[in-house]
Amino acid sequence: MIPEPTDPRWKRVLQSDADLPKATLATRILVSRLRREVRVTPALMSSKIIELRAYYQGKPFATDDFASF
Repeated sequence: MIPEPTDPRWKRVLQSDADLPKATLATRILVSRLRREVRVTPALMSSKIIELRAYYQGKPFATDDFASF
């Protein structure tokens, strides 16, 4: 199950600089890009959370990646 956009884990992963060694390459690339965008423009946080959540909804293989957050 994919958490709602209000779940604090979404914000935590986008504000973190921690590596995601257990995540797939696709997830690591996406999270890196979203982190950069949020760092430059913090007001984008909500839209980037929605983008990250949508990625998980469309990629069943990435569900395990979310568990590492």
